[in-house]
This record gives sequence, structure tokens and C-alpha cells, in this order.
Amino acid sequence: MKKETRKKIDGNILASGELTNHHHRATVDVFEGQNGTREFDGATTITHEEHGPITVPKGKWASAQVQEFDYLSQVARTVRD
Repeated sequence: MKKETRKKIDGNILASGELTNHHHRATVDVFEGQNGTREFDGATTITHEEHGPITVPKGKWASAQVQEFDYLSQVARTVRD
């Protein structure tokens, strides 16, 4: 069985704010697997400048870019922070 390789994410940043430069950042080391999952070596707290902290248990997590739909213009767009 082939062991999945993973790489450490610099600064423990889970998502970067494209517009505000605010980041979702974990308090423990974060690793990314080949399939895009994020893995924490322990329970962590995720911080962001615009909302309160979120506690997350140890494990592998998938993340996705959120989209919003404008019903007036009938257009879906990627949410940018």
C-alpha cells in the first residue's frame, strides 16, 4: 500500500483573503495531502480577523471555495474575502 505524502503549509494558513489580506489560520501545524485534504496533527483553533475563533478536532478535512448566487442577475460567483 502506497503511503500518501503530505507537505507542510507555510504559516498554517488555511485560506488567504484575496481582497482584505485576512487569513484563516490554524494554531497547530497544517499539512496538505496529494488529494487536497488538510490535516492537523492535533486539535486546533482557527482564527480570522473578522470573526471569532473556531475549534476543530484532529483529523483530515476537505475545504472548498464558497460560491454565492445573485438571483437578480442570475450569476454565480466565487466569494472573495
